[in-house]
Amino acid sequence: MKIGIAILLSLFMTLSVFAKTKKGKNVVIKYKKYESFDLGNLEIEGKIIAPGDLSVKERSRRTFSRALFEREQFDAEVRKDIQNLR
Repeated sequence: MKIGIAILLSLFMTLSVFAKTKKGKNVVIKYKKYESFDLGNLEIEGKIIAPGDLSVKERSRRTFSRALFEREQFDAEVRKDIQNLR
């Protein structure tokens, strides 16, 4: 028990010594006020490859077998939206 407390206390003291900063030094960080990029002047090396076939396979629409249409409070627009769900 005493050894554990002594180790913990010595560890705390050594870490606190290293954590102290030197007084009198002010750290000043300066950032660029303005920076611009000319995107028209950029050069990209390499091959320009046109994309190949970008077609999308059309899928059939799903039909839902829920009891949503059995309710009477649905408007025609809401029914249409439910039918067009994917």
